[in-house]
Amino acid sequence: MGQADEIICHCQGITRGTIEEAIREKGLSTFEEVMDATEAGSICGSCQDDIEAIIAEVNG
Repeated sequence: MGQADEIICHCQGITRGTIEEAIREKGLSTFEEVMDATEAGSICGSCQDDIEAIIAEVNG
């Protein structure tokens, strides 16, 4: 896993830590759920692969 302060969504300035926390606290399992909960990926979507990788890491 990367650093919690690593920016994953540059358009929104959302960090890995914010995404990981949302996944754990809300039981998220899809990119769309993370996007709805955090707004990460909601502008250009170029971070979708990174977010999906984080989902897989957190949910193992």
